[in-house]
Parts: sequence; structure tokens; C-alpha cells
Amino acid sequence: MKSIEASYRLLDLPPGVDFSEVKKAFRKKALLCHPDLAGEEHAFHFQQINEAYTVLKNALTNRQSAKVHFSEDIAAKERAREFLIKKEIEDILDEALLDMSKLIRTVGGDENLGLSALLFRMQSKHPEVRFIAAGHLRKLQWEEGYAAELAGAVSAIPFDDCFVDLFLEFFRKAPLCVQKSLLPELAKNASADEERACIKILNWGKKVGWNDGALVSFLIHPSPRVLSIVLSMLSSLEELPLKTMLYLIKRNEEEVLIPILKKLRGSKHFPYMRSAVADLATNHPSLSVRAWANWVVDKGNVR
Repeated sequence: MKSIEASYRLLDLPPGVDFSEVKKAFRKKALLCHPDLAGEEHAFHFQQINEAYTVLKNALTNRQSAKVHFSEDIAAKERAREFLIKKEIEDILDEALLDMSKLIRTVGGDENLGLSALLFRMQSKHPEVRFIAAGHLRKLQWEEGYAAELAGAVSAIPFDDCFVDLFLEFFRKAPLCVQKSLLPELAKNASADEERACIKILNWGKKVGWNDGALVSFLIHPSPRVLSIVLSMLSSLEELPLKTMLYLIKRNEEEVLIPILKKLRGSKHFPYMRSAVADLATNHPSLSVRAWANWVVDKGNVR
């Protein structure tokens, strides 16, 4: 069973939100990752989302408030509760799928649209519209001239977890040189992308060949996990402005600090950050951060 923290993360929610927000997030995620809509490759993710909802439902609702006469037997209570949650999940999905069918009728005809029109729809604020457009996009065959259209549009697309797979499936049809040339465009609006989508883009780009200049654009993302991955992928810290370095240090998150400290020794930034690193070496609650900070301070290239 997943932890409460992991369940919040799966639904892209901050810990402590009201259960109504959990229900809303589950509805959105489940709809976008339902195997009948997104494909069987999303079945495992769909199962994880269901499990996360169950965990949070159990954690956030009062067990004694259910309108059911449970027997005194604990096992019977648990079976009854599991049944109620399963029924609630089914009701939410039925409602969501009904809304999706209405939406498909409303925006029908996407299959006949060209690349420009599909890219425009993928900039919609509504995830369902983006999802439908991306589903048609992946069916397109790559044509010469698509690179210019993508260059002008991809930075405006807010990627989410399920929809990004469909987009990348189409993107992989492009020649490798085109994929590589469009990496900076994908990075431009990284702060608007969901954490999981961002990580998928980063991992895909690793195979294509990120350069440090494009990766730096991801460092405005709010997720420490994304920042940690980006910092680990950078060949050095030299491309980072000092202001960005100071911002990342001030975030004070272990996931972010350790990859910075590993590369900070000998960096041009170190002389300006020595006092901040010394403070980490003494006062940070993480033993790992203190150890790495001490290593940097002791061995740092002081000018």
C-alpha cells in the first residue's frame, strides 16, 4: 500500500488539501490515464492512481461516518469499506467518461485536422482537449516542414503526465537532428509542465542529447525532484547564472542541494557562495548535505 505522501504526489497535490480536491484530482488523472482512452500502456499508472485515491480516502474520511451498519467484525468492516470506495471510484469514472464522450462529440473532427490546428488545441487550458488532440497527433506521419511549425508552438503547450506520451510518440518520428534542435523549445515553458511530464521529457531528451543551455531552462520548475534530475544531468554549473545558484541554495532542499554541492567544488561560483555553503555544513538538518558541504568548504577552489 502506498504512503499518504506518495499518494498525494501521484495526484499532483500538496499534502493536507481537502478531500474534495483529492476527488477532483483523481477524476482528472483517472480520465486521462484510463486504459480505454489512453491505451493499455497506461494500465499500471491507472492502477496506481486508484490505489492513491483509496489511501487518501481512508486517511481523510472518518471511518465512523459511513452510512452502513457494519458488523463488529473488523474484517467485515474493511470489506464493506473497500466495497464502498470501489463503488465510488466506479461512479467517478462513469461520470468522467460520460463527460469525455460529450467532449469528443463537441470537438469531433480532430482526426481531419492538420498539425497546426492540433498544436493549437494542445495549448488549451482543458486537459481533455489536449489529450484528444494529442491522440490524433500521434497518428500523423512526419512531413518535411513540420519542424518549423513545432518550433513555434511546443513552448506554449502545458504538458501533463498522460498527454506527454502521445506527443513524444509523434515527436520520435522526426529525424534525430530535428528532435535535437527542438529540445530548447520544449524546455522554454518547463515550469508549466506537470512533474511527471517534465521527467519524461528530460529522460527522452537524454537519449537525443541535451545541452547545458537548454537544461538550465528547467531550473525554474517548482519540483525539487525535477531540479535534482536536471542538476545531475548538467555537465557543470558554469552555465548557471549566479542568481540561479543562490536561489537553488536558498530552497534548502536536500534533493536540490546535493547535486549542486557535488559539482560546486572548483566552480567559478564557489567564491561567491562560500559563506552559504559553510552555513549548510553547520546548520542543515540533513547529514548528507552537511557532509557534502563540508567537503566543498574543505576542498573548494577559493580564489
